[in-house]
Amino acid sequence: RKLQEFHAEKNMPATISIYPNIDKYTKNNIFVEDGIVKEYDAERKGERLNGVDIGFFVLSKDLVQEMTDGNFSFQRDFLTKLIERKELSGFITNYPYASIGKVGRISDTERYLKDRKVVFLDRDGTINVRPGKANYVASWGDFKFLPGVIDAIRLLTENGYEIYVITNQSGVARGVMTEDDLAVINKNMTDELRKSGAVINGIYACIHGWDSACDCRKPKAGLFVKAARENLLNLANAVFIGDDERDLQAGQNAGITTYLIDDKNGLLD
Repeated sequence: RKLQEFHAEKNMPATISIYPNIDKYTKNNIFVEDGIVKEYDAERKGERLNGVDIGFFVLSKDLVQEMTDGNFSFQRDFLTKLIERKELSGFITNYPYASIGKVGRISDTERYLKDRKVVFLDRDGTINVRPGKANYVASWGDFKFLPGVIDAIRLLTENGYEIYVITNQSGVARGVMTEDDLAVINKNMTDELRKSGAVINGIYACIHGWDSACDCRKPKAGLFVKAARENLLNLANAVFIGDDERDLQAGQNAGITTYLIDDKNGLLD
């Protein structure tokens, strides 16, 4: 639907879908700017390339009529012609893609397509009490579960959900704590939850600063994409729960249904 809406908005003869390759899954072969494809590089060597052609197109019937009867390369021959004529728009999607180019990937695809229940959780302010502004949970002594959270995660576990934590922890970049400190906090958190039958399947943290140009700090979608890639998750079927506007925007950027908790409606609610 989004691809079709974008195609209609651009009002061009052709639209190609592009993955921005934020998890460096493969080499880029497309340069897109302001929604217009300006370069296709089959050799994947260009310095300004910023995306990957993932094989979904919208083409006008007139373009189909232009295709030759003999063998030709759609990417090398046809796309290049459209780019030269400035007739190819580029729709960018953050959804990870995979190609079944090897036999071993068939089993991965089967896992990806299974009806799995997945929930992403923010940490500070959703699982534990959020520290004051410009402060951080820098040690296990600073960590305190919010009311009802342990029961909430236990219920999710008992109902077959895979649970992944997505959290910004810029205190590492600012020198307030180390990566080892963060690892100890997260291990203690998961250990305490497990005692009550509440299981966290994975924790993904951005340790970069506020002004970093990284792709993983929320509201960017990088951590969701990484979790999806490593665990073969379909983000379209996932849910994200956080506690502030940045979480809402991050979920939207990742294409995930997102809910926010507040003082009246905690995670258990």
